[in-house]
Amino acid sequence: MSNLTDLLPAGGGGKNVNFVASGTLPSGQTVALKTNGQVEAVSGVTQAVGSPVVFEAADSPYVTSTFDSNSNKIVVSYRDDGNSNYGTAVVGTVSGTSISFGTPVVFFANLVSARSVVFDSTNNKIVIGFYYYNGSANIGTAIVGTVSGTSISFGSAVSIAGSSVPTYISLAYDANAQRVVASYRDANNSDYGTAVVGTVSGTSISFGSPVIFNSANSPYIGSTFDSNANKIVISYQDGTSANYGTAIVGTVSGTSISFGTSVVFENTANMNLGVSAVCFDTNTNKILIAYSVYVFNSVQYDGKAVVGTVSGTSISFGSPVVFHAASTGIIGVAYDPDTNKTVITYTDQDNSNYGALVNGTISGTSVSFSSEFVFSAANAGFIAPVYDSNADKTVIFYQDNGNSGYGTGVVYSVASSNNTSFIGITDADIANAASGSVTIKGGISTIKGGTYAVTVVNSGSGNKYAINGVEQSVLNLYEGATYKLDQSSGTNSGHPFRFSTTADGTHGGGSEYTTGVTTSGVPGNAGAYTQIVVASGAPTLYYYCSVHSGMGGTANTLAIVPNSNYYVQNDGTLTTTTSTVLAGRALSSTSINLDYTT
Repeated sequence: MSNLTDLLPAGGGGKNVNFVASGTLPSGQTVALKTNGQVEAVSGVTQAVGSPVVFEAADSPYVTSTFDSNSNKIVVSYRDDGNSNYGTAVVGTVSGTSISFGTPVVFFANLVSARSVVFDSTNNKIVIGFYYYNGSANIGTAIVGTVSGTSISFGSAVSIAGSSVPTYISLAYDANAQRVVASYRDANNSDYGTAVVGTVSGTSISFGSPVIFNSANSPYIGSTFDSNANKIVISYQDGTSANYGTAIVGTVSGTSISFGTSVVFENTANMNLGVSAVCFDTNTNKILIAYSVYVFNSVQYDGKAVVGTVSGTSISFGSPVVFHAASTGIIGVAYDPDTNKTVITYTDQDNSNYGALVNGTISGTSVSFSSEFVFSAANAGFIAPVYDSNADKTVIFYQDNGNSGYGTGVVYSVASSNNTSFIGITDADIANAASGSVTIKGGISTIKGGTYAVTVVNSGSGNKYAINGVEQSVLNLYEGATYKLDQSSGTNSGHPFRFSTTADGTHGGGSEYTTGVTTSGVPGNAGAYTQIVVASGAPTLYYYCSVHSGMGGTANTLAIVPNSNYYVQNDGTLTTTTSTVLAGRALSSTSINLDYTT
């Protein structure tokens, strides 16, 4: 770039400026201007965790957590096996990339199990739901806590539902009705799915009459509140319907709850629904349910997620998407409104039960995922993520079985996107440190496709594809454009690159996608590549190795709609979803008039 006048708007004509690339940049890549005058890909995928901090130096199962927005503290509840298996809670304070804890407090001096915790934002109280064995039966119980500074105090424990015997308890707070809803499987009534409404008053809680939402065995219950529809959404395994994954919408009125018609979201034959978790995405006003599916006579529990839309008293779903094509356990979810992503945590059972996560981005009725990130390179149990809106961080709590089962917390963060420094779109492929043309703001950019360098790397969890140096990078492919995936690097030997409509392709039960796809040469040799001309209306794709499982990632297929405004998302994608950075207005299905206003 010769001088600053090169950055002036070009009116109706094109405006192209040469920049030095920081990193390999394919054609059609959104780029951000760096302080040294180079350009880099718009990205927001940098992930990190702070140092693990122990909150209980004893075996600590049944971990769960919630955020108290009144005190700006996190409350963690768990069973302290080092103290007679008592129900215990501790207050955490996030500062930067770390968390500190107050002194643990016993909330119930008995052996407790299967708990849930929620924050009542009307009364500024914590509510913990759990059950304990009284010598003859499990008793479903709730207790109210008040956070003060770095400690928490509790009122008296209250039975959730009289003669009911609640298990698989899940609590959700209905901010519209200002009530707590406890959903559970009633072991005293044929294991029916049941819910009851609780009202917090002072340091206690009282419950209305239980209402059955499923007259059959209903384990693996999860629940959340949809603040757009003002409804409670409950997910569960339906014993009346081949153990299908099912959801139902509840409406709270006073001290009672009524339900619409149940809807199946997972109907794989000969399956059991495993652990499930539910959250609400406030950006898209969608429900996301994360769960595992065990198919009989299989050794694998795939991790899946599905997007739900509440309308009135019902809910509809898109197609389930695999986020982990391997055995998946102990699933938790937390929505991060700072990045507009849903963090799904789980134990990677095919990788020594390491604690892992993916970031999910909802678009329409589907969700796409980042590559796996390991937050605990040791056996992790009872993982419970929560978003701290004061610190703008997701905090993950778990039982660290690599450290005697100690209760542990880590602060997880995604680096802020550089999209606010967006300056334009590359006109052609630019090699790292090379100079190349960029259509800058004020010009007209044509999306032509590009070439991606494919390598194979191993960072400790098996071989993975890296795209332009980024492990399991999410590809954004525009309809009508041509993309070449260059496999000339010797690391590709024995790893043919292919596309599928199913995560992990043929290894995930899918088939190879061939529309507009050509291959040439032998991977690992000069000139080898896989090329795709993205068809109009192409589905979301996944790239994979046709020989080895677990190597690939997601390839989003995107359409440019004339006369629509396009915005630069945190990950560099151009979509019509409003963000803080306007790219410009589409002139055709392949060109965008880049906005030059600030």
